[in-house]
Amino acid sequence: MHAEKLPPHTFRRVRPPYRAVKKRPVKIGRRIQTKNIRVILLQLKYKNIFILVAVLMTMSWIITLPFRGRPASDTPLPTPKSSVSPTLIPPYVPPIPEEIPEDLGFAYNVHRQPYQRNSSQLQEIVNELVNIAEEKGLPTAPLSISLIDVSNPDIHTFAGYKSQVLRYPASVAKLFWMAAFYGAVEQGLIDDEPKFHEDLRLMIQKSHNDSASKIVDAITDTKSGIKLEGKKLNTWLEKRKLVNQFFQKAGYQGLIVSTKNYPRYSPSQTGPVGRDRQLRKEDGKFLRNLISTDHCTRLMYEIYTRQAVSPKYSTRMAYLLTRDLRPEAWQNDPSNGVEGFLGESLPTNIYFGSKVGLTSEHRMDVAFVRNLDDKAIYILAIFAEDAAYFNDEKIFPKLSRHVYDRMIAMGSK
Repeated sequence: MHAEKLPPHTFRRVRPPYRAVKKRPVKIGRRIQTKNIRVILLQLKYKNIFILVAVLMTMSWIITLPFRGRPASDTPLPTPKSSVSPTLIPPYVPPIPEEIPEDLGFAYNVHRQPYQRNSSQLQEIVNELVNIAEEKGLPTAPLSISLIDVSNPDIHTFAGYKSQVLRYPASVAKLFWMAAFYGAVEQGLIDDEPKFHEDLRLMIQKSHNDSASKIVDAITDTKSGIKLEGKKLNTWLEKRKLVNQFFQKAGYQGLIVSTKNYPRYSPSQTGPVGRDRQLRKEDGKFLRNLISTDHCTRLMYEIYTRQAVSPKYSTRMAYLLTRDLRPEAWQNDPSNGVEGFLGESLPTNIYFGSKVGLTSEHRMDVAFVRNLDDKAIYILAIFAEDAAYFNDEKIFPKLSRHVYDRMIAMGSK
């Protein structure tokens, strides 16, 4: 039986009934015609152009109005790169024919003494200082004074009293360690200078002995420690004494700055121990630091005339030596370096840079002084090796003010 073949099924798509949708009318905006700025300006009348320019100038004046009338700061903030210390140019010195110098190795760069003339006027001032000390009942045998006048651009003059006598400098030795440190940096012997910036600041501005110890170690490539013997001791002694030779090769005769300052607090030491105690002279006596006031004024002179090591490093040294003489800046600082020294009695609106030293038997100070109108520009160093000067906190300010007033009077003539 055959199945019935059905006809093919046809499918028809049924559309839903059409519903007319009312279309919203589309709003067509007016076409905005833009013109070139040049065309617009051409179409403006000259009067309108003048009005437009006047409006723009008025708006510019109003915007900048808040910034007008502000006075510039009279005293720029000092930075290590730009010191507030004055720039001095040393007088012209006729060159002296010299043979090509041998390689001195690690040595200070200024090989000749400054060209300066002895002055009877300055000598009179120095003699007056000695008389002031005598009138106060203070001994003058342990007193040394050096004075340099650098206010005359043509010739710098000097005078002194026992100015070449070598004396124990106390913390004034740190002035020389600072110069030797930058000398080592300049010659490539110290390649991580930024590491010592804080120690340099503490050493010069706070007279910090532990920071000074680190600087001496860096200059000489030595370390303090237990006693040494034989070849190791000789090598250590030769290295430590390099800081003496650094200056002696440049004419700083007899200068010794190879011994650290004490007390130290890390580690706790009241005096030299171990290998530091092995620093001896040929006669077996302990090798103490020795500096003259002439040494001090020479180095300060070379710093402030931008000759020490290099102009760049002289500027940095002058910046570190700068002191603020306003009482509110130093009265609450026990290590201020102003009270009882050359800066205390001077006007506060001058430039002043210094390094002081103090022990129970010593009072030392070397300073660069420059007033605002340049009537007085001078370097003064006073060393006193006697307990009477330590006990008299007014003598150095008194001597300093006397020099300042006399130098101002000389500059006013």
